[in-house]
Amino acid sequence: MTIIERIAEEIKEKIEKVSAGKIIRPSILFCGCNPEVKKDMHKRAKRVGLNPAYKIKHPTLKVELKNNGTIETDKFKTISMKYEHFDFLCRYFER
Repeated sequence: MTIIERIAEEIKEKIEKVSAGKIIRPSILFCGCNPEVKKDMHKRAKRVGLNPAYKIKHPTLKVELKNNGTIETDKFKTISMKYEHFDFLCRYFER
């Protein structure tokens, strides 16, 4: 199992706990894109069960347009990834 698959599984479990009323929805922040792309990404994130934000200090996921290609986690447990990884997550949740 790859890193992105483990992250997808972890987030899927969080989304399932949200439906049970145990925790709040995982937040997601999109950085470095134009407003039209951001609007489309927000719709897609809502469809899979994430809570998109325009400004938040420590989101669960942070999707960046310009990233070195690695998936990183900071001390606040924010996962930073590229748009391609977010696309994989959405396809993973929709199957």
